[in-house]
Amino acid sequence: MKRLYFILFAVGMAAMVSAETVSYTADDESIFPNPERGFITMFTGHLKNSSPYGVKGNESAITSHANKDKGSLILVHYYLDNFKTTNTIPDKVLNAFDEDMQVLRNYGMKAIIRFSYVDGTSGETAYDAAWTYVQQHISQYKSHWQANADVIFCFQAGIVGAWGEWYYTQNYGNKVDYMNSARRKVVDSLLAAVPADRCIQLRTPKFKTTYLNSTAPLTAAEAWQNTPKARLGQHNDAFLYDYDNMGTYQDTATEKPWLAQETLFVPIGGETDITDVNLAKKWATYEKTTAEMSRLHWTFIQSGYATQTTNYWRSNGTFDELNRRMGYRFQMVNAAFSDAVAPGKKMAITLQIRNAGYAPLYNARPVYIVLKGNNKEYKIKLAADPRTWLPNGVVSTVSELITIPADAPEGTYSLYLWMPDFYASLADKPAYAVRFANTNIWESTTGMNNLNATVTVDKNAPQDITSVEEDKQTDGQLFDLLGRPVDASYHGVAVARHRKVLKVR
Repeated sequence: MKRLYFILFAVGMAAMVSAETVSYTADDESIFPNPERGFITMFTGHLKNSSPYGVKGNESAITSHANKDKGSLILVHYYLDNFKTTNTIPDKVLNAFDEDMQVLRNYGMKAIIRFSYVDGTSGETAYDAAWTYVQQHISQYKSHWQANADVIFCFQAGIVGAWGEWYYTQNYGNKVDYMNSARRKVVDSLLAAVPADRCIQLRTPKFKTTYLNSTAPLTAAEAWQNTPKARLGQHNDAFLYDYDNMGTYQDTATEKPWLAQETLFVPIGGETDITDVNLAKKWATYEKTTAEMSRLHWTFIQSGYATQTTNYWRSNGTFDELNRRMGYRFQMVNAAFSDAVAPGKKMAITLQIRNAGYAPLYNARPVYIVLKGNNKEYKIKLAADPRTWLPNGVVSTVSELITIPADAPEGTYSLYLWMPDFYASLADKPAYAVRFANTNIWESTTGMNNLNATVTVDKNAPQDITSVEEDKQTDGQLFDLLGRPVDASYHGVAVARHRKVLKVR
């Protein structure tokens, strides 16, 4: 830890501001759970009045998943095969969904949800449900899905065909590889019923491009909106299987670059389906698996299917590497803070954060700086959006001014970084907070990351930062709020650079 002094340009005068800087040690080895990412296990429920659950009753399997694979996600596959020709699903079955989701809350888990009407045993004669019944069922489930958005990571479109994978189907165009009118109705209805802040994963890239009638990939300007383009993601249930992943891709030369851009903003996950260990050794090597997950920004994959592949991964170190890097893996690089600040005045902070994972965050999540001291705790929300912290080693810089509460007693406060769940129902649960991959930083009892830095609240502190402006005269370098140079390159593309200047009084 060292103290630096920066000359900041003032209105009419210059001021001397002291800043404390801290460097952090990355933890590249530990495997630990984090929300909305990692290996998943699947629970299946063939729903009926006498057995309406998909999760409840499987508590021991949840514990095993958490202990063995450090999992935080569960794929819950609900089969409505007993209601294929029934207009109304019984209330007992509908309410069981709420009970299932409460079990997940109790265990600090979230769900990937899929509904379908037939498993794969019948092959090409798969008899799924006609649209007249499906639309009724979706409308009945809507309020239950909406009420449990907090513990739902994403949906998979399901509904159509064997396993809900949109291939073998009697009602929606058997083996159709594009978005016909019957399938479009399903997507339209799901987009209206699924919580608006949750993505829906389609089975192949072509389903999305034909639904949108566009092959233009999602951009940052379009992301995180309540539009079909911003909400439709991908699940690949034949990951690494041969060249085209069992028909997942029709043209890898165009579809994989498209998908690599899409998955910066919408999630991808699935399973392998390689059930021959010799094929696993050919197609799912450490090098091929990690390269593909990195390129396409994978967030989750099944740990139990296909075991011929996942056990091969366990034996050669691939499993542990994926367990560390699937989804996001945030690491503090360094940070700088105003050394002293008066109550009610602004404090400058700069955080440099590396995302060592394969993927970004996808669901909205707040970021707080927390001050603890003098038997007080102050949580100050940042403007930063962690969904923009790009993966595969990109370092993102957060530079902001935060206001110290006017009633904060004078004294020394320890600083923490806290990223709780977006939903108030989960915000106070440490299991749903983001843990950073650094040594000596995580507080399991609070879900906060200790920044190992302090700030002194002192009514006599000299600075009163009033604004941040750009110095258009400076060329060739980006500076953070505390005057330090920052690398602003992203994937080799230069970003416009300028000096940021604190205006002080």
